[in-house]
Amino acid sequence: MIDTMGIILTDDIHINSLTDKRSISALPFAGRYRLIDFVLSSMVNAGIINVGVILKQNYSSLMDHLGSGKEWDLNRKSGGLHILPPNIARNIHGIGEGSVELIASARGYLSKSKQKYVILSKGNIVLNIDFDNVMEFHIENNADITMVYYEEDSYKEAITNHTFLSVNDDNRVTDIEVRPRRPKTNKVFLNVMLIDKGYLQYLIDEAMARGEQDLVKDILMKRTSRTNICGYKFEGHVGDIDSIQSYYDNNMRMLNANIRKEIFNSSRPIYTKIKDQAPTRYSSDASVNNCLIADGCVIEGQVKNSIIFRGVHIGKKARVSNSIVMQDSIIQTGCELDYMVMDKEVTVRENGRLIGDIRHPIIISKGEIV
Repeated sequence: MIDTMGIILTDDIHINSLTDKRSISALPFAGRYRLIDFVLSSMVNAGIINVGVILKQNYSSLMDHLGSGKEWDLNRKSGGLHILPPNIARNIHGIGEGSVELIASARGYLSKSKQKYVILSKGNIVLNIDFDNVMEFHIENNADITMVYYEEDSYKEAITNHTFLSVNDDNRVTDIEVRPRRPKTNKVFLNVMLIDKGYLQYLIDEAMARGEQDLVKDILMKRTSRTNICGYKFEGHVGDIDSIQSYYDNNMRMLNANIRKEIFNSSRPIYTKIKDQAPTRYSSDASVNNCLIADGCVIEGQVKNSIIFRGVHIGKKARVSNSIVMQDSIIQTGCELDYMVMDKEVTVRENGRLIGDIRHPIIISKGEIV
């Protein structure tokens, strides 16, 4: 993709204790990844070599993960990965930071960047999208703004946290609904858009002058009739992570071979921070069925329908089912876990028994001993 830069907004969505000390964009996913890896890798795979990540809060884990951008080939002299700190001065004066405020805090970075277009995205989406197709659509439709959406058949079950688009036969966005009780369509905005950089700067400056805070509610909703806002339908797999239930469900979907093959597409790889660890060791008594297990683990018990991150030790006669166990956790001998979400470095003591439910998985905070 020529002449395009990327901006990723890290959100402050709170998911139980999992985001007490980390941004949701840094939330571990599928055994070895972080949520930001998916949209960042999609940008890199489209040839985007200038990406800014705008921080908001709890960002130390995210900064450690991204580092210099080496794993994404973004450690460059020209362009590369830019970590953009939050606007602390405005926070001190009590001015709320919506998306407008966050983008405005990156004015200097935007002005110095030479690219004509901007892909603007949140960092909590699991997908593998070809942004070249989005650009082709944008140009063909002579769009001022292209909003990427997907169609969700079961949207009525989780409508409170989504934005819905009405799109006509000419791909024109005719209406936008933010968190409606009864949405008129099933077209869910992915929080991904393509826009001319100069036009984005104009919209943000105008919004700041008017004291407006939200890019969608305060700017785009008011411009559907006088601006050529188009909707691009993404037909691939989408995981929109905004709650503990969506986090658990989308991890479990990675156990589906077809979904896994689509997301981890060899022609458009998903990159992440590399950690050199030994292969996982399985004892003669180990039993594993339908799992994702990262490297560096020791498996001595039974594991079924679970996501096991790097460096986890599952002891003898332990049984782990339908669970997510994050890095360096220890499940001691004789434990039974079912429908659990365990953060990093958790220890479950010998013969411990923790049973959740598919609609109410139990969360254990980082470093806990239970």
